[in-house]
Amino acid sequence: MSLPLPPSRRRARPGLIAAAAAAAVAAAAVVAAVVILYRPASGQAPGPPPPRPSLQEGRVPARAPGSAAPVTVSTAGWYAVALDGTAVPASPQDGPRRGPWPLATGYADDPAGAVLAAVGIAVRTSGQLGPDVFSPTIARQVTGPGARAMLAAAWLDYAQASGQHPPPGPGSPAGTATASARAFRLASFTPAAAAVQVLAVAGASQAVIQVQVRWLDGDWRLVSPPGGNLAAAAVRPSGPAGFQLLPGR
Repeated sequence: MSLPLPPSRRRARPGLIAAAAAAAVAAAAVVAAVVILYRPASGQAPGPPPPRPSLQEGRVPARAPGSAAPVTVSTAGWYAVALDGTAVPASPQDGPRRGPWPLATGYADDPAGAVLAAVGIAVRTSGQLGPDVFSPTIARQVTGPGARAMLAAAWLDYAQASGQHPPPGPGSPAGTATASARAFRLASFTPAAAAVQVLAVAGASQAVIQVQVRWLDGDWRLVSPPGGNLAAAAVRPSGPAGFQLLPGR
């Protein structure tokens, strides 16, 4: 979920999806599964889907902020904001304080703000949402050497999506996304950086996306992964332990 929602589902080789996660072949399968996960509703996801964890809304055991251990996040007052068929979380206290179109900015420098920014920014880098959204998002809210590659990939995804689902106007979304962020786990937090694991689902398919954010110039920024591809670090979920539901799930 990469967290981005590219244009259309692709067929993947069932043998790859069934392979062990530690093998090189399985690594390719994970990327294919995530690409499939973030497509509008055309086609069917291949292979037997992994079982969906049964998640409970609320808290995981508390950890001290600033440690490398998972961090408890209060989701009290969070609500879902519709974004072209999917949804992103928001909070009156922790942000975003500006948005939702085309940018969502102004997050609190605390665990809740880090999670809200990680999910919100990552989703908005999707090429399927259109350049009115992904272009300013990547230009202003993504940092790191992979940002340029991420922007190029978003434009490519948009071109491919537009061929299947012509946008209603220049810069508009191409198609409607059906995938969404369902739950999260804040793996680590400091006031300067955070690591968030996001459980993305599309029908019975699911994957865990690793998202890094950094506090720069008074707000959270998404750290672009190597090559600008969030999907490259995706894994299949091993279970519901520690995950917290996002609003509306």
